[in-house]
Amino acid sequence: MPSVFSKIDSLYGKKLLDYLASTPKQKIVTGSVIFIVLFLVHIRLQKGEDIKSKLDPFRQKKQKHRGSVNVAFIKRLLELLKIAFPTWKSSEVFYLFALTVFLAIRTFLSIYISTVNGRVVKAIIRTDRNMFFARVLNLALCAVPASFVNSYLEFLNKRIAINVRKNLTIHFNNKYLKDMIYYQVTNIDSRISNPDQRLTQDIEKWANSLSNLYSNLTKPLLDIILFSQKLAAILGWKGPIYEVIWYFISIVILRFISPAFGKLTAMEQQLEGEFRACHTELVHHSEEIAFYKGQTWEKARVNETFKRLTSHSRGIILRRLYMGCFDSMLTKYGAVLVGYSILGLPIFGPGRSDYLAKIGSDPSVITKDYVRNSSLLINLAKSIGRLVISYKEIQNLAGYTSLIHELNKVLGDLENGVYVKRKIVDPYNLEVPQLRKKTSFMEINQGQVIESNEIKFEGVPIYAPNGELLINPITFELKPGMHCIISGPNGCGKTSLVRVLGSLWPVFTGTLYRPSIQNMFYIPQRPYLPPGTLRDQVIYPHSKLQMFRKRVTDEDIRALLKAAHLDYLIDREGGLDAINDWNDVLSGGEKQRIAMSRLFYHKPTFAILDECTSAVSIDVEASLYIHCKDLGITLLTVSLRQSLIKFHDYQFSLDGEGGWSFDKIQNEQDQ
Repeated sequence: MPSVFSKIDSLYGKKLLDYLASTPKQKIVTGSVIFIVLFLVHIRLQKGEDIKSKLDPFRQKKQKHRGSVNVAFIKRLLELLKIAFPTWKSSEVFYLFALTVFLAIRTFLSIYISTVNGRVVKAIIRTDRNMFFARVLNLALCAVPASFVNSYLEFLNKRIAINVRKNLTIHFNNKYLKDMIYYQVTNIDSRISNPDQRLTQDIEKWANSLSNLYSNLTKPLLDIILFSQKLAAILGWKGPIYEVIWYFISIVILRFISPAFGKLTAMEQQLEGEFRACHTELVHHSEEIAFYKGQTWEKARVNETFKRLTSHSRGIILRRLYMGCFDSMLTKYGAVLVGYSILGLPIFGPGRSDYLAKIGSDPSVITKDYVRNSSLLINLAKSIGRLVISYKEIQNLAGYTSLIHELNKVLGDLENGVYVKRKIVDPYNLEVPQLRKKTSFMEINQGQVIESNEIKFEGVPIYAPNGELLINPITFELKPGMHCIISGPNGCGKTSLVRVLGSLWPVFTGTLYRPSIQNMFYIPQRPYLPPGTLRDQVIYPHSKLQMFRKRVTDEDIRALLKAAHLDYLIDREGGLDAINDWNDVLSGGEKQRIAMSRLFYHKPTFAILDECTSAVSIDVEASLYIHCKDLGITLLTVSLRQSLIKFHDYQFSLDGEGGWSFDKIQNEQDQ
């Protein structure tokens, strides 16, 4: 700002100011003009600022055009509207139609109430008591339907928002929980870091923003049409035209100085998701953090994330402060000046003589017309003002639309086997980690996955989702009954091989033959124990009804727990219907044995056991493996424990450098 003043002074601005500010009134006017000009310059410079420099370059590039009100926003909005309003016969369309009808009714009520207000004032000027009480009673009668209409409009807005949110949530839940997309969103793809934020809070805000925007656009448009028609019949078309011209000028100015609130809103939601994710990770990994005494580090991370969020939010409210000042100057005080000028047309305009002759210069009639016209004009001004200010709401909707549309696109890409990930590439073909650079890339699953009764790899390399080669092309075959153990040093790709086999990771090249999901079962080192009963832990992901359809009884569940050496839990926890926080009440070994009882219940053809008995004693572990083989389950075990080799017929070994070998194990009975 000082540099701007210095330039004015250098151009003899001081003499000009002295000349203009010769009286106190001129000083006020001159100061106001200078303030407005400098404020416009300041806002324009602020608008051109690159606020996104606070974010990392990858996210900055990704959000370059996020939240803009342009053709892309219209296309994205139309795509989401097809989901929000699935058919013309849906309840959402009915509520939207009802909302439009009641918005029109409220406008007609406003026009009628304006006329009644004028008649009340006319009765006061004439000191006619009977007329006054009759008009007041008339106004009171109008209050009953007007109150209902206002409340019902609010009800319809909220009902539309709830229904739209329901449709979007069901749509995205169906896509998100289809196959293993919920896993791939965060583990394969890198475009959405916080899907929980998108699926909950962002969808809710989009639905509310859409519902409110429809009312805030439709109601002003109806008001402008009807109030202008009424005013034109009274004052002529000059009155409404002057008012519209003033607001058109206001729109141009506001469009020039308005920051990109859509982009700012989208970035704020991104930062909100990151802050929420920090607390979510803190809850999920609280035990490990407590063991490591990592609270100081975590506090610094949470505070830094919150600092970025609050800094960005402060920037938004500061810009809203600027825009609020101009909104008031242009749409409130400026409109009042124009409004008074229009109201004076009947008395001071070119048709003054005709108007006074028509009413006989009756002050009560002049007052009645003034009150009625001012009420109509104020409503017209408010309607145009709301229409002008609604541009900011459109920008906010654009920000939410970009977030939800991105979620829809990512889920659609994952359905089609398309992944976007930061890829590790070495432009110099050197095996030096420091020279590796990260760039974004898109990989399409080009390998084949064919359903079969056996497991067979034909030239399938194991790649991490970021493009890093972990294991050279694999070729081997496992038929039912061929128990195999996968061994190798830590970090060599054992679990990665299992992820490809379970379709968690894509098959980039080659052909993979694998059984259907129903004939394969995976048990990790840390099993998932969902909220529910003890029975639910054994039969997951089946329900109790599915268990009965499978002709499994509670006695069978007890037998499965006994085979897993957990039958004592039934009495200790209070029966199969006992509900508890199983992650807290069970030890590490008990959790792993619960997972083994789950395996016994499902009895798949193949079982992938990923260090799933690491917390179990050797004798119990042997009992569990023997029982698996007795049930006819073919074992594919990932483990470093030498004690497990005797339960397998083949060994798939990894050397940690991409090499592998597949050999038959020479057990004692084979020698």
